[in-house]
Amino acid sequence: MLQAPGEFTPLPLFKANDDEEEFVHALLLKTVQHSTEYETLIAETAENWDIERIAKMDVILLKMGITELLNFPSIPTSVTLNEYIEISKFYSTPKSNIFINGILDKLVEKLKAEQRLVKTGRGLLN
Repeated sequence: MLQAPGEFTPLPLFKANDDEEEFVHALLLKTVQHSTEYETLIAETAENWDIERIAKMDVILLKMGITELLNFPSIPTSVTLNEYIEISKFYSTPKSNIFINGILDKLVEKLKAEQRLVKTGRGLLN
C-alpha cells in the first residue's frame, strides 16, 4: 500500500491510541532533528566500528534510543534500554540486541558523566 508524501504509518508493535501516537510523532521528529549529533555519539561510542558498517536498522534504533534518553525525561532509563533491545529482536539482525545493549549502556554512562541524562518524576533515578 502506497502512502501519500509526508504520511507516516507505524509498523507492528505500535499500539495506536492518542498518547502513543503523539509520542511516536515527537520521537520521530526529535530523532530526525538530532540525527547528525546522535550519529556522532554512536560513532564515538562504537569503538572499532565504522558507522557505515553498522546495520542501518541498528543505527536508527540507537538514534531513537538516544532521543528517548535525552528528550523524554519521564521515561526511566531502564525502560528505554529494555524497549530498544526488544525492538531490535523484532526488526533487526539476530545479534543486534547485544550490540544495541552494549552501545546504549556505554552512552548512558557517558551522558550521566556529562550530566546530560536527566530524568524527572516520581521514582525515577538519574
